[in-house]
Amino acid sequence: MALDTIKEFFHASGNGLKKTFLGKSPELQSLRYALSLYNQTTDTLIKTFVSTHTSRGKLSQEDALGEVSVQVDLLTHSVTGRHKVTVTVVAANDLKWRTTGIFMPFVEVHLVGPYLFDQTRKHSTKSKNNNWSPKFNESFDFILGMADYDSFELHICIKDYCFAREDRLIGMSVMQLRDIGEKGTSACWWTLGRRVFLDETGWTVLRILSQRTNDEVAKEFVKLKSECRHIEDVS
Repeated sequence: MALDTIKEFFHASGNGLKKTFLGKSPELQSLRYALSLYNQTTDTLIKTFVSTHTSRGKLSQEDALGEVSVQVDLLTHSVTGRHKVTVTVVAANDLKWRTTGIFMPFVEVHLVGPYLFDQTRKHSTKSKNNNWSPKFNESFDFILGMADYDSFELHICIKDYCFAREDRLIGMSVMQLRDIGEKGTSACWWTLGRRVFLDETGWTVLRILSQRTNDEVAKEFVKLKSECRHIEDVS
């Protein structure tokens, strides 16, 4: 209804733009798609965010902020069909972070995708003291249920633990589970970026979810995907 009103306004009863032009206008097609997203559930929007445009998984890498070694193993139960994701955080290397206090890096691993409201969505390693290339060797399990791997990704953050204030974000990386494919396992080093790259659809999804203030899953998702590296704690 809102889109029809806009088209009629620009058509101006035949004195404005032609309806054939309006029907093919990329701007109106983009608006039509954006409006269609507003009526979707939080789970569907998160699924859309993860599943579309592989470029969204890329990070903004003005400069490399270090790297993290992660092994991921996918397992599907032969009887129940439920999926389990085992993530082993092996180590980090060459972390770019300056601080006047004690440096206590740790890794957060988030499972992002639909239908996880009643599942564990985040695990964290123990912190290490004053080590810019720390070894962790800690493993965590996530349960997906029977949903398709294509709708899920791992969002990995490295932070500096702070006792009396918010932990400082050093860098992040994103791994889409569909990239593991039929291999079922992946072990590699992932470059840490300053923030996650968002295309037009990504920003639209975040704007919609940011308005759902009573939805804890939506608020958690928006915070995670909006985060950017903190300013270094140096004088």
